[in-house]
Amino acid sequence: MTDAAFDAVMSVNLLGTRRLIDAAVPTLLANGGYGRIVAIASAAGQLGLRHLAAYSAAKHAVVGLIRGVAMDLAETNVTANAVSPGSTRTAMLDASAVLYGLPSAESFGEQQPMGRLLEPSEQAAMIAWLCSPHSSAITGANLAVDGGMTVN
Repeated sequence: MTDAAFDAVMSVNLLGTRRLIDAAVPTLLANGGYGRIVAIASAAGQLGLRHLAAYSAAKHAVVGLIRGVAMDLAETNVTANAVSPGSTRTAMLDASAVLYGLPSAESFGEQQPMGRLLEPSEQAAMIAWLCSPHSSAITGANLAVDGGMTVN
């Protein structure tokens, strides 16, 4: 992988996340210090995946960023958490299947402990919960919604 390609992966996944957080925090604090930040990491950031070293590194760094932001905002009632999806039915997963020479994205689901691909709605449900009042005591967490992919 070239430096330019590595930088592009980091820019989109890590720097983009930081820029969004930096843009949102002043508004969250101005609203009386109540708010929720939820970043999208990845099971790849916990595992490291073949041919995806830059992506794995970027998503691992997103978790570190969220933990630091959570500490910085802990006394403000603004929480910061990450969700780490596993193999979820998306166009990106279809592209990964091509990269790995698999017949389809369904092959990833067969490799997960739950034996299936996850649906985007399963990720969305966790994100919605993290944005709700029910999660007010959760900050700095990285919640795996990965079908058991990172159990071991």
